[in-house]
Amino acid sequence: MRNEDDLILINKIRSGDHYALDKLVENYIPQLLAFFRYLHVPESMLEDMVQDTLIKVINKIDLFDDSKKFSTWLLTIAKNLYLDVKRRDTKLNEIKQEIVSNTSEVTNVSPESEIVGKYTIEDLLQNLSSDERLLVELRVFQDASFAEIAELTGELESTLRSRFFRILNRLRK
Repeated sequence: MRNEDDLILINKIRSGDHYALDKLVENYIPQLLAFFRYLHVPESMLEDMVQDTLIKVINKIDLFDDSKKFSTWLLTIAKNLYLDVKRRDTKLNEIKQEIVSNTSEVTNVSPESEIVGKYTIEDLLQNLSSDERLLVELRVFQDASFAEIAELTGELESTLRSRFFRILNRLRK
C-alpha cells in the first residue's frame, strides 16, 4: 500500500504540488536517518547526508521509474551519496598524508613548518578561489577527467591541466 501512496505523492510532486513533497520527505526522513546510522555516518553529518539525499531525489524525481519501489530508489541514491563522501574523504586523507610527508621530509623543520603541517585539507582548500576549489573538487574528489571538466567549464583542457598542477604545487608548499 505504501508504494501506491508514494506513487500518488510522486505524481503530485511532478505536477508541482509542494505539500506532496513535504509529505514524502516527512515519510522518509526516519528511514534515511536509520540507514545512515546503519552505515555508521557520524551524528554530526547525519542531517547533511539526509538533506543532500533528498535534494538529489527532488532534482531527479522525473527519472524515477514508477514500476519500481520508491524506497529502494531512495536508498540507492543515499548509498551512492555515502560512497561518494567516503571516496572524497579517502582522497582528502591521501592528499593530507602526501602534504604531511612532504613537509616532514625537510631535515630542518622549523616550528612554522610544523604548524603548517597540522592544517587540515579543508583549511588549505579554503584558501583557494572558487574556480580553483571547483577544479580540485571535480578532479580529485569526483574523479572527473580533464576532458569532462573542460566540457563543463568551457575552458581548454590544457589550461585546466596546468592550472590544476600549479594549485597542487601551491598546496604542497
